Formats: sequence, structure tokens, C-alpha cells
Amino acid sequence: MTEFFKSLQEKIIGAISLALSILCIGVIVQLLLGESLVGWDPVGNIQEAGSAFIGVIAIVALYLLFKKK
Repeated sequence: MTEFFKSLQEKIIGAISLALSILCIGVIVQLLLGESLVGWDPVGNIQEAGSAFIGVIAIVALYLLFKKK
């Protein structure tokens, strides 16, 4: 059972890492081109999220701080 959860955790971490990489590439390309990418507007989505996005960043930062201790 422990192996199952460890495997699941590795897959989730891999998926999140891939999603963040795609998001970063999308933001960089949009900043360089100055327009949305094939109907996808990552910068606009981040701006529209506003305080909710800041909250998610704060939770991730706190998690990383507690994980290091």
C-alpha cells in the first residue's frame, strides 16, 4: 500500500512539474510575441485570478518552508 501512495505521489509531482513548465513557456512566449497563443492567454489568466492566485502562491511557499524544517 505504501508503494502505491509513493508511486501516486511521484506521478502527481511529475504532472505538476510538467504543467508548471508548460505554463512558464507559455508566459515567456506570450511576453515575447505580445499576443495570446492559439486562444490561450496565460498572462491574462494569471491577471484575472488576482488574489486567488496570490493565495495559491502563499500556500505553496508556506508548504515549502515547512517541508524544509
